[in-house]
Amino acid sequence: EGRYRAGVDRLAGLLKGHFGASHFPVVAVGETGDALGYGSDIHAALASENCMGYYFVHSSGESYKRADAYGKPELLAAIAKAKRAGRRVVVVAVGGGVNGNAMGMIAALTGSDFVEVPTTLMHYNDATTSAKKAFSLVVNGQILSKNILGTFYLPQLVFCISEVFLSLSSCSVHAAVGEAAKTMSMLGKASSAQGHLDFHNILGASEFASDFTRVIHTAPGFEELILFLQETLKLKDAVIATGRALRDARGGGATAIEIAALEQQRQSLLEKLRREFHQELSEEARHQVMEFLTVINEEVIRAKAMFLAYSDPFEKYRALLFEYAHTLGHGVEAFMNGLYQHAGAAGIDYSEAFRLHGQCVGMAVTWAGEMSRELGHLEGSGYLVHQSLVYLFNRFGGFDFLPLRKLCDELDVSKEEFCEGVLRVVRRDNKRGYCRCADGSSVDQLVRDRPGCLVRSADPSAELRYLVEVSEDSQRRVLEKAFDGEYDRVLICWPNPSGSSSAGDTISFVPRSSREEVSSSDVDQPSSARRAAAALDTLLLGLYGTIALQ
Repeated sequence: EGRYRAGVDRLAGLLKGHFGASHFPVVAVGETGDALGYGSDIHAALASENCMGYYFVHSSGESYKRADAYGKPELLAAIAKAKRAGRRVVVVAVGGGVNGNAMGMIAALTGSDFVEVPTTLMHYNDATTSAKKAFSLVVNGQILSKNILGTFYLPQLVFCISEVFLSLSSCSVHAAVGEAAKTMSMLGKASSAQGHLDFHNILGASEFASDFTRVIHTAPGFEELILFLQETLKLKDAVIATGRALRDARGGGATAIEIAALEQQRQSLLEKLRREFHQELSEEARHQVMEFLTVINEEVIRAKAMFLAYSDPFEKYRALLFEYAHTLGHGVEAFMNGLYQHAGAAGIDYSEAFRLHGQCVGMAVTWAGEMSRELGHLEGSGYLVHQSLVYLFNRFGGFDFLPLRKLCDELDVSKEEFCEGVLRVVRRDNKRGYCRCADGSSVDQLVRDRPGCLVRSADPSAELRYLVEVSEDSQRRVLEKAFDGEYDRVLICWPNPSGSSSAGDTISFVPRSSREEVSSSDVDQPSSARRAAAALDTLLLGLYGTIALQ
């Protein structure tokens, strides 16, 4: 659905029509989504349809992806009471991927129907397309192991209202691109003739063949969206502040008139934010943003469908390709979430260092490429293309490690402590059971020759999963280099002297710290992202050939 209010009303009507007027909706939303009104608007729309239920606001973030944060006694009591009364319980998860995963666990454990209403790109195109729902192992705010306890449970409906993407954070958009870069790296150009050969034994590979070169060409739209979110950040912050004041007013005995005034204020601010996009942004910029959102969603969903629709719905074999770059990605995400807890307790602002799951995966894509190169699996144009899938989208530094390094320095965390902390999480990685690991080694995934071609294992139990044994020394080396900022790079395009696109532009990645030294005519002109994408596509064509399946 496009427009927000129409989408909320349509969702309420769909739920009533499908589950009946007597169903018991449990609308679950995180603290930020609640402040924006996304959960309460759906809850109110259902109530207007005489579908009375329960409204559940939970803490937000990966550190709260655990049973005690979501399995609250009052929530479980409300579900149990509704079931005793013979009402059909429908859990409606409104929010990001953590919200969908954790509330999917609650729905599965209570035997409730499940509906997902994504408010982030990753929840929409990544989390909802997988049947996996899980909690992490978290102790005292420290993530010890990601997604270690889970089940398989599909939603009966995924309903997305695209206008909610106008209130995304820059981190959230970068996270979606980081996950997409992972998929680009492990899948490549599946719609090409070579891609068809790569995945010939996957039942859905032809029907859902993904072409991630389309995502590359939407880099200008990605940049326009980030700029829009930066320019409207103060307006979004005002919406959230008003929402929090509204929540306090409702819990603090405010009058109905005071509550209504705050509701109207929040609604007016949200309408102003949406007008900034629909009326103030140029038509070309709006088109580019919509193209980016459409393409990244389409291609990630196609990629997931290739494997999950028929061949591997429980993600035990070839679909474990989607775990590419997640070993070190999960490790750094878990370790840094612990540091965020320490920083918050010490009153240290860590907002610049904050990285979401997909951003950590995006960084880990470049680390996996570097490990692959060091071990002799990846070189030349294949290496350049692999790393560029992240660096093309790093103009704003969403995949830089430097802010994390600064937080480590502020908390007196050394390079050695950082690396060992990440590797401690890696040693508890949830893929280790699939692959034999000697002492001093871990399970990981590496790419060879080009994107879409992963290293196979000699271990029979791991061979179909493309999991390989990698030494901790290799992992430690790339972590040390990341800590020193060696992967904080951005892709630039050097126009050929003639200015003709057919003559072949040159691409390279340079440290973002030296980016200011590069001529603005090469980097900052509006067409720079488009030219870099075109040059990168030319390299891809050289690796894959030009024949596409029809």
